[in-house]
Amino acid sequence: MSEFILIIFSAALVNNIIVLGIIGTDPALAFMRRMDVATGLCLTILVLLPLVTVSGFLLDYWILVPLQLEYFQLLVFVSTVILITLLLKHYGHRINKKLGEQINVYLPFAGVNTTVLGTLLLNQELSNTFLKSLAFGMGSALGFSFVLLLMTAVFERLEVADVPVPFRGLPIILITLALISMAFMGFSGLINQ
Repeated sequence: MSEFILIIFSAALVNNIIVLGIIGTDPALAFMRRMDVATGLCLTILVLLPLVTVSGFLLDYWILVPLQLEYFQLLVFVSTVILITLLLKHYGHRINKKLGEQINVYLPFAGVNTTVLGTLLLNQELSNTFLKSLAFGMGSALGFSFVLLLMTAVFERLEVADVPVPFRGLPIILITLALISMAFMGFSGLINQ
């Protein structure tokens, strides 16, 4: 159980997919304009990412590796993300009506999100077990959500701040992301893997 929690904290803080892996930077920059949009995407990622990582592990472990079809991994993973996204879109409201309605809006954006496929590929590269895959998916979703909400809050404050003209817009956002990345590097000694 402690290893499960360590993997969650490691994926969320130490090996954050946005600030360390750069994989989730594009979606974070695209959806950080408004807090309600960022919150909806975070909720969607929190539901989608653990399901995708576990499904990817099962497909890889039970089908691709035994049949020696590892070279189809990317195709299978992209298809898995699309299939799970469609299943959540159509049947998510049956599990929880309010949650299903809220994530239904952001599922198309999350389904084509580089963070989802990147997390799936990183999970397979780490050769995690089923529970470790679940923990890695949950931790990556938590880390993505934390940084996206943090960037959204910073962006809202930067909109009203007196920023010099050459730094307005994307330059100040990238500088802020670099500073957040440096802050997350402080977590690197927290968990020894």
